[in-house]
Amino acid sequence: MNKPKFIFKFFLFLLALSATNVFAQTETKQPPQADPCYEVVLQVVIASNNAAEKNAVPSALSNVVKKLKTLYAFSDYRLTTTFLQRTSNWIEYKSLLNDFSQTQDKTAPVFSEWSLRNLRTLPDSNGRKTLQFDTFKFGARVPVTTERVKDESGKTVPVLNYEAIGITTTRLSLNENEPTIVGSLTTSKPDELMFLVLTVKPVE
Repeated sequence: MNKPKFIFKFFLFLLALSATNVFAQTETKQPPQADPCYEVVLQVVIASNNAAEKNAVPSALSNVVKKLKTLYAFSDYRLTTTFLQRTSNWIEYKSLLNDFSQTQDKTAPVFSEWSLRNLRTLPDSNGRKTLQFDTFKFGARVPVTTERVKDESGKTVPVLNYEAIGITTTRLSLNENEPTIVGSLTTSKPDELMFLVLTVKPVE
C-alpha cells in the first residue's frame, strides 16, 4: 500500500533535482560582466610665495586652491605634474619626478612611485555613491648632498645619497569627479609645500 506513495515521492525528488540542474545551468550560462573601470588623475600642486608662478593652476583646481588659501599663508600655486591612469581595482606606478627642487644638482634624478589599491564604489552613510580605496601611497627617492669632495681634476663635486620620503593613507573616501587633497609634503625650499590632489571618476 505504501508503494504508490514511495513512487510519487521519488518522482517529486527527481523533478526537484532536474529543476535544480536546469537553474544551475541557467546560472552558469550567464555571460561574465566586466568590472567597473575608473579614471584616476593624480596632480601635484606646489604652493609658494613666488609671484612669477601666480595662478598657474587649471580652473578645475580652483576650489582646491581656495581651500588651501584658508589654511596656509602661501600666495601662489602652480600645477607641476599630472598623472593619468585607468583601473578597475588597483594602480602601481613608478617613474621619474620633475620639478621637485631637492638639490642644486639638476642632473640628479628624482624617482617617484605611487599606488592605489582596492578601488570601488560604495554607498556612504546617507546612501549616496562614494569612491573608496583601501590604501593610497605616494613616495619619492630624492638626492641629498651629504658632502663635497674634489675629484682627480681638483673640481669640487657633491656626494649624493638617496633618501625616501612619502605618505601612506588608508580607507580614504572621496566624491566622484571631485578634486580632493590627499596629503602634503615639504620640498627643499623652506617656503614651499607640495600638495597631492586626487580625482577619480567612473568610466562608462
